[in-house]
Amino acid sequence: MLASSRGVVFTVAVVAALLLQTFGAAAAANCSARCGGISIPYPFGIEAGCYHDGFNLTCDHSYRPPKLFLGDGTVEVLEISIPSGTVRVNSSSVALLPAAGAPGSVNSTGKYHTWGGLRRGGPFFVSPEKNKFLVLSCSNVQVLLLAEDNSTVNACATYCPPAPGKGQSFQFPLNKDCSGIGCCSAAIPKGYTSYSIQVQPPGNVSEFDAESSVYIAEEGSYNVTRLILETVPTLPVLLDWVISNSTCSKKLPATSASACRSSSSSCQNYTSFAYSGHRCRCSAGYQGNPYVVNGCQGIQVELTCFY
Repeated sequence: MLASSRGVVFTVAVVAALLLQTFGAAAAANCSARCGGISIPYPFGIEAGCYHDGFNLTCDHSYRPPKLFLGDGTVEVLEISIPSGTVRVNSSSVALLPAAGAPGSVNSTGKYHTWGGLRRGGPFFVSPEKNKFLVLSCSNVQVLLLAEDNSTVNACATYCPPAPGKGQSFQFPLNKDCSGIGCCSAAIPKGYTSYSIQVQPPGNVSEFDAESSVYIAEEGSYNVTRLILETVPTLPVLLDWVISNSTCSKKLPATSASACRSSSSSCQNYTSFAYSGHRCRCSAGYQGNPYVVNGCQGIQVELTCFY
């Protein structure tokens, strides 16, 4: 320590240990740690033996750089978060007026494409309250978002007044939020793996409104002006994930009923509107991956005093 007449200065340096995200079958040499710049922490994994049931991923090297997908390679992964228990994925828009004969053509109930691509029953489902249901249309319709049991999750309506004069196009109000004129939005309070989209009245989307489309998108991830003026094929969606169909064991180290493998972690039961399971978190003062042995490490604090 150095003496100084200028007083006492305390410098507190908080050094967070950079943690190696070891995998379940854990540091197995054949477990890929990254794909196209995206980290792959356990319980996620690509190779057999490197992931928890339901958390298998596919790294498609036909893209440059490679792209990461859930399961067999249909839903693109953008980011995985262990602390928040979320995975951010890319989601395609749903056309309200699909091409004739396409799988999404209107049926007798007025239902269009189903938004989906996730495995029914989990472990991934749309994060409640963190995503929005967006509708872009000038067909003056109400669009319903239906759950897997056909109950209504939410709805919104769009309207476009007539053009101001002959030969003049309607000018959309360019706001950061959907106002209902040409674009409407609604919260998604219940998270599911898939949704149906229904137009009321059925078949009311004009053939001239070919740009009518629906998105399920992470709140704050989109620019409404861009959605109205440009063709945007995909937007990010935030998914929650849980270790499905199992609950927390009463003590650690965890038994097979719990996926929490670190001794410095805790288990939390999770129940949503449709799914149940559990999640693991590092204990207070620790950070890292609770799903692997010794995955949660203490945060080191260094105190340096100058006199």
